[in-house]
Parts: sequence; C-alpha cells; structure tokens
Amino acid sequence: MFEKTVQEAKLLSPLQDFKLVTQPIEVRKDPLTGRRCRINLERTKRTKQVAEATEMEKIVEASRAKCFFCSENLEKTTPMFPEDFPERRIKVGAACLFPNLFPFGRFHAIGVFSEAHHLDLNQFSPKLLKDCFEGCLRYFEQVHERHPEIKYWHINWNHMPPAGASILHPHVQLTADPEPTSRLQELIGSSKSYFDREGSNYWSDLVEEEKKGGERFIGKTGPVTWLTSFAPEGNNEVIAVFAGASAIIHLKKHGLEDFCDGLSRTLKGYHALGVQSFNM
Repeated sequence: MFEKTVQEAKLLSPLQDFKLVTQPIEVRKDPLTGRRCRINLERTKRTKQVAEATEMEKIVEASRAKCFFCSENLEKTTPMFPEDFPERRIKVGAACLFPNLFPFGRFHAIGVFSEAHHLDLNQFSPKLLKDCFEGCLRYFEQVHERHPEIKYWHINWNHMPPAGASILHPHVQLTADPEPTSRLQELIGSSKSYFDREGSNYWSDLVEEEKKGGERFIGKTGPVTWLTSFAPEGNNEVIAVFAGASAIIHLKKHGLEDFCDGLSRTLKGYHALGVQSFNM
C-alpha cells in the first residue's frame, strides 16, 4: 500500500565544515490519490525562525479593538440568517453562528468558538470545540431540511493569519453546496476506484495497515482513529478516520464528542511543538 523511492543528494555542508554529506530524500506516493510528496528528515533539524511571544501579543492586541467577532461588536456588526431560517443566529454554549457577510456560495456561514479574542492551541477544550461543531451540524440540518439537494457540507478552519485567516478571533467557515469541492471530488472518486479495484473500503484498510505498522498510528478516541499521513501535503499533517460514519451528520449521534476529544489533544500536541497556526 505504501510506495516510495529514495534519492540521495550530496553537498559540501557549511554545517559540517564543508565536508561531503549525503541526505536521503523519500519520494512518497499517496496510496489513494497517487499524489507525490517529498520528505527529507534532515529538514527537521534546520534552524527555524518564529515570532517572539511579545510580537504575537502585539498582533493580538492590535486586532482586538475593531474585531467583528468580539462580544461587544458581534450583535451589531455580523449578519443574521433570513426569515426562512428558524434562528437569526445559532448559539450553542459559547459558540455563535451567523451568515458570512461576503459569502462564496449560497450557503456560507461563520462559526465563532467563544468570546475569547485569541486562544493558544492548548486552550481549545473538547467542550469548546463540541459546542461550535454542534452549531455547525444544526446549521447544515436547517439548510438540508429546506433544500435537500444541498448535500455536500464542509467545515474549514484556518487558525491565525499564517493559515489564511483574515480575522484573528478563532472561528470556522461552513459551506453547503449541491456539488463537492475539487478536493472532495478527488477523494470520493479515488475512494470509489479503490473499492471497485480492491473490493474493500480504502479508509478501513488504511486504518488496519497503519495499526499493523505502528509508525504513523497515533491512537483512538472512541470510533475515531488518528494517524499521521504517509504522503502529507502539509507540515505535521494528522488524519482522523471515522468508523461507522460516512457523512458529517452521522457525528450528531456517533462520534462528535470523541472527535473533539482527539482534536483537542492534537492541538495540544501542536502547541507543544511550537505550532501557532494550522488548517483543518
């Protein structure tokens, strides 16, 4: 299942008094899509430049004054759902959901986690995550009840500006469409091709293979298995695979709490590595 080739790069390294060194580079092929990535383990040792804590504090404070999502501004500056929705804004615990002011689709909403303007990755508790995602599921249900053809639902989270967030206050983006995104279509098509070829579910097979090997198997939280990617598209990439759930809505009855527990643990792990931003 896991294909890779190894190349060798030779150079006179200034890190070793310009002695000849050889670095192995693995070219890995994603077992589902066939996409390739390159991995050089020596890169994990290179010097990294990160923002000092005081710099981050300045950025946070500078963005706080005019933040649309902070409690003193949210009710006045964010839109509401129209009359055909049962709620003007969806509220679950500390979370609040409302339409995107400048949407990219017919159904595009924002989910704000809480009143906190900034949270480090180790501060996202399972409950904080669960409240927001429960609100997301409620929004999707309300859309689907009125428009059953809208069956592709997405929750995207770009945390902090380096990850593409235009607003620093922690939030997710929700979209519901009649057609899948290009990336989702690729995964659906590749999963079907795998089933037609192998007669089994790729994601179940992946979990079993990774559990056997153990190299990238992180653990389980209930029905959710956590893995690192064999052929990652991003740094420190983690995958969550759900057993017994083939659509987001299934999490309402099976697995949401376990997913939020695992996600909270993953974010704590990122924080321990010094990671401040990520995409989901």
